Amino acid sequence: MRVGIILNAVSRKKRKFYSSILPALQAHHQTTVFETKFAGHARDLAATQGSNCDVLLAAGGDGTLHQVLNGIMTLPNRPVLGVIPIGSGNDFAGASEIRADAKYLLELLQNPPHSTDIGKIYCHDNRGNAIEEYFMNVCSAGMGPTTVAEMANMPSWLGAQGRYLAAIVKTFFSHQPEELELVSEQFSWKGSARVVAIANGKSFGNKIYVAPQANLDDGLFNLFVGGDVPLAKFLWYLQHLKNKQKVNARQVHYSVASDLVLSSAKPAQLEADGELIGWLPATIRMHNNAINMLR
Repeated sequence: MRVGIILNAVSRKKRKFYSSILPALQAHHQTTVFETKFAGHARDLAATQGSNCDVLLAAGGDGTLHQVLNGIMTLPNRPVLGVIPIGSGNDFAGASEIRADAKYLLELLQNPPHSTDIGKIYCHDNRGNAIEEYFMNVCSAGMGPTTVAEMANMPSWLGAQGRYLAAIVKTFFSHQPEELELVSEQFSWKGSARVVAIANGKSFGNKIYVAPQANLDDGLFNLFVGGDVPLAKFLWYLQHLKNKQKVNARQVHYSVASDLVLSSAKPAQLEADGELIGWLPATIRMHNNAINMLR
């Protein structure tokens, strides 16, 4: 089997990958590693090298998986997609119980892939240019994109985990609820919100389970709306979400949808899989069983 691996070169678990994971894969499969050299390079590598692989593994976090997904979606003949979770944020892999373990990955490669849903976002950049982007895990408005933007401004010496923690703390105390509107055939909501999440996977933002019941092959997004909740109460609700518990509160809403429109009264950004995508309004559509994936 031809196995390609796109490795996030700045991963702090890179040494573990080369010392224990890669040798095991090379002993059983024709394996080639492509290291990223700049931001966004994983997407380019997937688009240019994916056709030469039977399986293409994203070795990194949710952002690396996001880029590899978008790269292979440009190909007429797509390889099976997989992930080696060695990034700073591994929400998709963690919720799917995918491990960065050589023995586990070898067993996974022996199993047939699963047809898997993905989402697609249609929005625009700050100049009004159209953007089309696929996502694997979760996209969100509100605190999500604010945290991603803050993280990009944090000093690199903090490391990925430190930058994320610093960004989330700053966001919690500075972000103001945003006026958002979500419309689908199944559910409509309009109001002031701290976060609106459209989930294909189960969790985002470092194990915040906004969709603990989500399935990757049911053709539906799980929707989460965290309204204008007082900050102290919102922090309390987050503990419930971390424990995979649904929040029963008047300002918190759950639903499902296959297609929806998310808009805002004021300029507002959208993130997906921990990457800033563009600006609202956005149309978000489910692509049922769009890829084959090891999981």
